[in-house]
Amino acid sequence: MNRRALTLSVVLLAAGCRSQGAQEPHPGIAQMSTPASQSAPQASAALARRMPEAQSDSGPVAGGMPRLRLAGAPSSPGALQPADPVSYLAYAYALSLEVPGERLTALMDGHVAACRAAGLRVCQLVSSTRNGDPLASLYATISLRAEPQWLQTFMKQAQADVIGAAGRVTAQATTTDDLTREIVDTEAMLRAKRSLRDRLQQLLASRPGSLSDLLGVERELARVQGEIDSTESTLAAMRTRVAMSMLTISYASSPRAMASGTFAPLGLALVGFLEAVVESTATLITVVGGLLPWVVAVTLVGWILLRLRRRRRARTASGAPPTV
Repeated sequence: MNRRALTLSVVLLAAGCRSQGAQEPHPGIAQMSTPASQSAPQASAALARRMPEAQSDSGPVAGGMPRLRLAGAPSSPGALQPADPVSYLAYAYALSLEVPGERLTALMDGHVAACRAAGLRVCQLVSSTRNGDPLASLYATISLRAEPQWLQTFMKQAQADVIGAAGRVTAQATTTDDLTREIVDTEAMLRAKRSLRDRLQQLLASRPGSLSDLLGVERELARVQGEIDSTESTLAAMRTRVAMSMLTISYASSPRAMASGTFAPLGLALVGFLEAVVESTATLITVVGGLLPWVVAVTLVGWILLRLRRRRRARTASGAPPTV
């Protein structure tokens, strides 16, 4: 009895919608209405077949009557279903790995090889640096730009690799840059510039004028086309940032109990001591070598003067007149 009452109500509703003349029926009602040529039993059978599709997910209400929700209609009266907003997000990831120094180079090279093997359409190596001593302290960094889904798999594999190499993940970060407004504004600007270019082209083709007017239109057309090319490049760069995510991996060697360079300061001190002794000796030799001729000359002159003085005293004591 409940189903027959429901069927009769829907038939009356469909008949009322068809009687509105030129007005277009609601999409949901149109799906449940039956052609005018069908009889009441046929309409009841058709509606009975459509009843399972029209039932709400919340189940029947009190009295056994199922709750209906017309196809294409909002879930509540007067409620509008807004369109899903489009967001353009550029993701950037960072990993910090700590691994024994003797295994760091092989681990880094394996990650670089995996990116290159994926191809430039999937992964691009932006930069790669390495410095330090594998037996002491070694540091390395790589930057990748890759397709997001492949990058997620690569990051999981990189974390598994560092654990397999007796290392650990020391830090992990994710940053997001919302480019929605920039991309939407740039697309609107690009549409406006293209529309202006088309009008200029039509003006140049359909309205011949003086040579100066034509040259002015051509200069303006060239300027607009240059702005279009620049805007397209900017838009392509932003879309690339959205389509491909960035990943920066930092590698650091694990600290050692006693590194190979522990006694390096002592060795440097000994080398400095020897260098100071050698430099001082060289300076002393240089000074002595520079003063030695002067010392010889002064000694020789002093010896001559001393002999002359003794000879003069000897003559004076003997009474002989001094020689001039």
